[in-house]
Amino acid sequence: MDQIDLKILRLLQENARIPISEIGRLINMTGPAVNERVKRLEEKGVIRSYRAILSPAKMGKAVSAFILIQAERCETFAEFCGQSPDVEELHQISGQYNFLVKVVTESMESLERFRLACSKHGFTQTMTVLSTSFDSKGIALEK
Repeated sequence: MDQIDLKILRLLQENARIPISEIGRLINMTGPAVNERVKRLEEKGVIRSYRAILSPAKMGKAVSAFILIQAERCETFAEFCGQSPDVEELHQISGQYNFLVKVVTESMESLERFRLACSKHGFTQTMTVLSTSFDSKGIALEK
């Protein structure tokens, strides 16, 4: 990746819906040249997907939490999380716990139901989010 690729990636991280022609105008390249670079970044897997970032509160999901779990059977727990509509992220981690789960749900009651279901898989520790300063800054693209 060169500096031009990094500029393109910065612009796409800020707004994935920015037109190719606008990217070209901002970095002094033709639309077809920018399009070719974007396709190459997609093929290499640098750009994995494009998505809309939704407001959980406006979608009726006002409670966010992180749950650490010491799961007894990793594959079974990962499958359980994959089937839950409340799980936004699942990370296998090192240390005392082997998973960190980000949960976004409707209420404290639904969080408690999910936590109880998790406890069937191992020991849990739950941290409820009080406020969020930012939730995704994107990957730093300095070079």
